Amino acid sequence: MRFTYYWPLWGVILGFAIMASLTVYAYFCLKRPIDWKLKTLLIALRILAISVLLFCLLEPILVEKTDITPPMNLPILADTSRSMELRDVEFNGEPSSRLTLANHLLFGSSSQFLPSLNQRFDTHLYQFHEQSQPISEQLNLLEIRGDLTDIAASIQTATQEWRGQQTAGVVLITDGAHNVSTFPLDDILRLQIPIYPIGIGAPEPPKDLKIAKIEVNPVVYLNHEVPVHITIQSNGYSGNQVRLSLKRIEDSENEGRVVNATSATLSDDTAQVVEFTLTPESEGSFQYVASLPTLDGEISSENNRKVFFLKVVKTKLRVLFIDGRPRWDYVYLKRALERDPDIDSTCVILSGKRQHQLRDTLLYTTNGYYPQNNELKKVRQFPDTLQELMAYDVLIVGDILSNTLNAMQQAAIVDFVEKHGKAIIFLGGQSSLGINGLIKTSLAGLLPVVLPSNGGITRDEDFSVELTPSGLYHPITRLANTKSYNEAIWRDLPPLSQWLGGLQLRGGAIELSVYRRDTASQPVPIIIFQRSGLGKSLLIAAEGVWNWGFGVWSFKNEDNTYPRFWAQAIRWMATRGEEKQISVTTNLSTYSVGDIVEITVFAYDESYQPLNNAVIDIEVLPPGGQPFQLHARADSSSTGAYTARFNADSQGNYYVKASGRQGDVVLGEDSTEIFVQMQLAELENPQLDETLLQQLAAETGGFYLGFAEAATLPEKIDAQQRPIFAIEERDLWDTPLVLICVVALLGMEWFLRKRIGLV
Repeated sequence: MRFTYYWPLWGVILGFAIMASLTVYAYFCLKRPIDWKLKTLLIALRILAISVLLFCLLEPILVEKTDITPPMNLPILADTSRSMELRDVEFNGEPSSRLTLANHLLFGSSSQFLPSLNQRFDTHLYQFHEQSQPISEQLNLLEIRGDLTDIAASIQTATQEWRGQQTAGVVLITDGAHNVSTFPLDDILRLQIPIYPIGIGAPEPPKDLKIAKIEVNPVVYLNHEVPVHITIQSNGYSGNQVRLSLKRIEDSENEGRVVNATSATLSDDTAQVVEFTLTPESEGSFQYVASLPTLDGEISSENNRKVFFLKVVKTKLRVLFIDGRPRWDYVYLKRALERDPDIDSTCVILSGKRQHQLRDTLLYTTNGYYPQNNELKKVRQFPDTLQELMAYDVLIVGDILSNTLNAMQQAAIVDFVEKHGKAIIFLGGQSSLGINGLIKTSLAGLLPVVLPSNGGITRDEDFSVELTPSGLYHPITRLANTKSYNEAIWRDLPPLSQWLGGLQLRGGAIELSVYRRDTASQPVPIIIFQRSGLGKSLLIAAEGVWNWGFGVWSFKNEDNTYPRFWAQAIRWMATRGEEKQISVTTNLSTYSVGDIVEITVFAYDESYQPLNNAVIDIEVLPPGGQPFQLHARADSSSTGAYTARFNADSQGNYYVKASGRQGDVVLGEDSTEIFVQMQLAELENPQLDETLLQQLAAETGGFYLGFAEAATLPEKIDAQQRPIFAIEERDLWDTPLVLICVVALLGMEWFLRKRIGLV
C-alpha cells in the first residue's frame, strides 16, 4: 500500500492529537454527568470517525502484485523438403521414409512427444523447406512440399513471430540437408535461442549412382565435333559396369534416338569423366539428355539423367581482310582475327602501286597481292568474280587506293553486298578516304557517308570517341551488359591518333560513335553503319584503332575489349536479315524447378535507337499447361530494356514470346526457349548431416538427439523462465465502504447521544 499525499509523520500525529484532544475535552466539559463507560464509547466513536477521515485525506492506494507468467514458447520445426522422402530408415521393422518417422513423432497415437512438451511449454508447430510455415490445427500428416532446404531462414522466420516473448528454444526435426547456401551460423547465434535438433536419416552415404555434371560449350558450330564431358559419381557400386547413353530429345514425349553410348566401370573412390563427341548436322537449338540405368538399391533414380541445351550456329565465319600497307591497324586486326577460334580469316596486303614501283620487293613476284597467313606457293589474285568472293561472309577493306582493285573486282564487291546480303567493313585511312581513294571507285556507293570531291580532311591528333544513344545499345558497340559499365569502357579506351572530317552522312546511316571537338561544333562521325541493298556496311573513319589493343586504362590486366569489339562487330555484320526491334533473352537457358526466370526484353525503333515508352507483352507457354501473360516493366538501370520474372514450377520446356508496340506502331516480336529440370540439390548429399546439427546445437546452447532419443527431449530441456508480474493499484479512500464506515461511526455516536438526551 502507498499514499498519494505523503504528509510528514509529525504533522499526521499532531493533527490526530489535536482532533482527539478536542473530542476528549468536549466530552469532559459536559455539565451533565454521563457514565464513564458511555463517555468512553462516544469518544472512541468520534475518534475512529476522525481517523477514517484523516486516513482518506492521505488517499491510500492498495498495490497488488499478480504472477501472470505465461508458459514459455517452443517452436517445433519439421522438415518437409524433398530429401525427407528418402527411404533409408526403419519404422516398426520395415524400411520407411524419413518423413514417416517425423509424422509418427508428432502425430502418432502412441507418441507422447507433443503431450509431454505441451505440459511445460506453449508449443507451435511449423513445417519448413526454404522457409517455415505454421502447421494448421486440422493437419495431422506432413507432406513433401519443397525442393530445397534453408534451415537458417526457416529458424529465423519462425522465431520472428515470437520476438520479445520468452522462448525456451527451437526444436528442429530434420536430416540437416541445408543446401541453398553456406550455413550462416552467425545469424542464428544472434537470435540467442538454443536449438534442439532431432536428426532423422542414415548418417552413412546411401547407395546411389548419379550424373554429377555435364560440361559442354552451349554454342557450337555446324558440322564441327563437339566434346561433351559427363561426370559420373557412385557410392556402393564400385566395380559395376553401367551404360551411359546420350539422346537428342525430339519432343516433350519422345527422347528420340541414341546419338552415342558407352560403358563405364564404376568406382566409389573417384568421380569418372566420360567424353562423348557430337557432330551437329543442322542449325538450331537442340536438347540432349544423358542417362544412366537405375541400379538395385539406389536411394533415388532422379539424378540418373541430366538435360542440356546446344545452340548450333553456322560454322566459322570466313573473313577476307585487305589493306594497302602493313600499318599498325592492319597488324593488330590481323592478329585478333587469327586468334579468334570462331573466325577463319585471310589477311592480305594488296598494293595499289604499279609493277615497276614494286621492283626488288616481295610484292613484285606476287603482282602486289600477298596473303599474310598463307604459304607463298598458294598465293593467288584477289577474287575477280562474284562466285569466288561469295566464299567469304565479311569483307574488310583497309587503307587502299582507287587503283588497288580493278573494275571487275569492284563490281563483284558491290554485288556481294547489295544483291547477296553480305557485309563490308571499311577500316578507313588517309589513302582510302582521301582524294585518290574510294571516292574514285564504285565502292564509294557502299560507304555510309558521302565523301567530298577532294576527299576527307585528315587531322592528326589524339582524340577519344563517345558513343551516341544508338551506339550505347547497338550490338556492335555494346561491350558491357549495363549502360553505366558500357559508358565506362568507352570513356577509358586509349585515344585514337587520326580522324577524317568533311564526311556527310547518307540518308539512313546511323552514327554509333562520334568525336566532340567542343560544344560549339558539330560532332565528327567515327563509327557509322548503314544498310546497302540487302547487305550491311560499316565505316570506321579514323586511324589508331589498334591502340585499343592495349586495353582499357582502368583494368588493362583483364581486358579483352579490342578482340571483343571486332568479334561481335564481325558476327553481327555477318548476320543475315533485318535486326529485330524486339529482342528477348533470359538469364539462363536451363533452370531447376522452383527457380525464378528473369526475362529481359530490348526494344528499338526503326533506326535502332532504344525505346523507353514501348509497351511490352510477354506470353509464357509452360509444359503441358495454359499460356499465361506477363507485363514487362522498364528497367531504370538500362535504357530500352524491360524486365519480367516468373517462377518455373513445372518440369519441361517453356516457350517465352515477347511482343512490343509504341502507340499504334507494332515493333515486332521475338521468342526464346528454356528448359526446367527437377531440382536435384536435395540428392547431392542425401545422408544425415549430424556434423551440422551437432555444431548448431553446441554453438547455441542446445543439444542434439538422434531419433531414437527424441522421446527424452521434454525432460531434458532446462529452460529458466523469468517470472512476470502484473502490478494492480486500487484506491482505498474512493470507495462506498469508506463512506459507509464514517456514516456508521458518526451515526452510532449521534444515536447514543440522542438516547441520553445530548441532542
